[in-house]
Amino acid sequence: MNLDPKIEANKVFETLWASNDFPVDPVSIAQQMGLQVLDTDLPPSVSGALIKEVGEEPIIALHHTDHSNRKRFTCAHELGHYVSRIESEDEGIEYEYVDLRGLSASAGSDPEEIFANKFAANLLMPERIVKKLFKSRKTHFDMAMFFGVSNEALKHRLKSLGLL
Repeated sequence: MNLDPKIEANKVFETLWASNDFPVDPVSIAQQMGLQVLDTDLPPSVSGALIKEVGEEPIIALHHTDHSNRKRFTCAHELGHYVSRIESEDEGIEYEYVDLRGLSASAGSDPEEIFANKFAANLLMPERIVKKLFKSRKTHFDMAMFFGVSNEALKHRLKSLGLL
């Protein structure tokens, strides 16, 4: 099954973020999905991890020293991994795993990382809202603040939507 990260993120947004307030809180969404989210110490090259052990609920670990914007994106990214795993038809992929969000997450070559990044971007910065703000001539800084993401994440999103 080939999942579309935009469709999956929109489903999660519409179902679990009914308030439609911004910035989206992926920690709250993760908790509603039954995941525990921990602020913890991780290796310097790792911003987050999705950890699932047999018989245990999955955990998203976020690097406690990261900026809140980075934690928000990392949590949404790990949610993307979780959604792709629970929607997978391969039962073996669901049981026990550790996904780390490290340097390879931004390299753009691993299909799982690409899915998780696109899922996170769509969850935190839904296309229709990005286009609405862009059309109203909001500055990049104002848009990044509105969505609670870094300027870099916002510009990447604008480029992916053909707005930059």
